[in-house]
Amino acid sequence: MKNLWKIPLYLLLVVLGFFVVTFTVYFFNLDMKATAMLAPWFEKWYNHLERKQYI
Repeated sequence: MKNLWKIPLYLLLVVLGFFVVTFTVYFFNLDMKATAMLAPWFEKWYNHLERKQYI
């Protein structure tokens, strides 16, 4: 009987933890800050790709 209550409790904790993490990312705009930090690396990698078709 005790094990039956552990499953919903753990599920609730996982959902609550996921909500806290996603809300923190949203509140501090961390996704766009990470994108801005990685943009030079992405541009350098993309500019070195070999192109088969020119515009």
